[in-house]
Amino acid sequence: MAMSRKTSASNAVRILALVLPVTALLLWSRPAAAELHVAGYVKSFAVAQDQVRNDLISEPVSWQSQNSLRLMLEGFSSRTVWQIHYELSPVLVSRQVGAGVPTFNVVSGSYRLTDPATSLGSDNPRRQVYQNLDRLNIQFQFDAGDLTIGRQPISFGAARMINPTDVFLPFDLRTFNTEYRNGLDAIRFQKPWGDLGEIDVGVVIGEDARRENSAAFLQLRGNVNGKDLHFALINYAEQTLVGVGLQTAIGDTGFWLEAASVNGDDNYLRLSTGVDYAFNEDIFGQLEYHYNGAGRADPADYLASLSSLPYQKGGVFLLGRDYLMPVITVQLSPLWSLATQAVINLSDQSRFTSLSLEFNVASNVYMDFGFYHFSGDDLSISRDAVPVLGSEYGTNPDTLYMSVRYYF
Repeated sequence: MAMSRKTSASNAVRILALVLPVTALLLWSRPAAAELHVAGYVKSFAVAQDQVRNDLISEPVSWQSQNSLRLMLEGFSSRTVWQIHYELSPVLVSRQVGAGVPTFNVVSGSYRLTDPATSLGSDNPRRQVYQNLDRLNIQFQFDAGDLTIGRQPISFGAARMINPTDVFLPFDLRTFNTEYRNGLDAIRFQKPWGDLGEIDVGVVIGEDARRENSAAFLQLRGNVNGKDLHFALINYAEQTLVGVGLQTAIGDTGFWLEAASVNGDDNYLRLSTGVDYAFNEDIFGQLEYHYNGAGRADPADYLASLSSLPYQKGGVFLLGRDYLMPVITVQLSPLWSLATQAVINLSDQSRFTSLSLEFNVASNVYMDFGFYHFSGDDLSISRDAVPVLGSEYGTNPDTLYMSVRYYF
């Protein structure tokens, strides 16, 4: 829908409110000898989705074109580092998708003080141009540690697939482009601790700097007798998360465990544990189990749970309780690699299986070919004419895609 003049003016004010303070810091701190680095990428995904046929929806095969241009500007000096990343993403679909496009990540305003409009305002839902000001920060490097102010990535956890301690804008497992973690507006201080440890403390400033939209966190990372240990304490949306993590080796097998207990208006436990193993120099496998205490055991409750706090503010996106996630990667040659993985919902027996093939065409140029297969009970209509999910993944159409990526 086209933006009104009032909305456009409001967005302009939001952009200025975000950009001007950090820009002033950049200009104030920029020495004459600063080093400037410009990089980015262009990505294009051609996508075909199977038809959808159930009690509520009847749609033909659909086609999508997902494209992204990311520009990255970074400056360095002896004591200062700053970043500006901006991404522009034209997305075209052959038919309107009521529930959105799960393979494309539209960044919401969660955990951001303010933001330009997500869409540039096309009134055609099948042709949208999304924008994302994903980095805008400056880091001051002191002897005691690093202070970073502005929009920046913040990650938590020790697990490989699902991080229970990660509440800040994690990617859905179906998303194609997950190379750069979504940026948050934060003030953060990181201090080295021992040889391999770190103390990481900060405040995340959400929309309009309201307390219910913001968060505070403390992370401690260390290494004891070759074991990487992680502790996290996060306060967000009137919730308190206490998390722990462990990464180590048991013989030739890697092992990890990560757990988070959340208390407040909603109380629940999330846990991920798994192992990985290199069968030889070309074949690598891993297996992760995830328990989602915020999820539901009955698929009939899935849709109602989406409006709850864990899904709105707590970084939860899986709907069931118990999951098994195997992954196998094979380096076929120096230029070709193959990966397959599955997300198995043990609660409702649905699954999401993916197969991807990557080809290094030339220096900085890659092609990807992939297939997403979904299985499980489909959507149905109850006697009260209410939509009911039969399973988490049964409603998703099978998907084929091909992509081209160029880095500069």
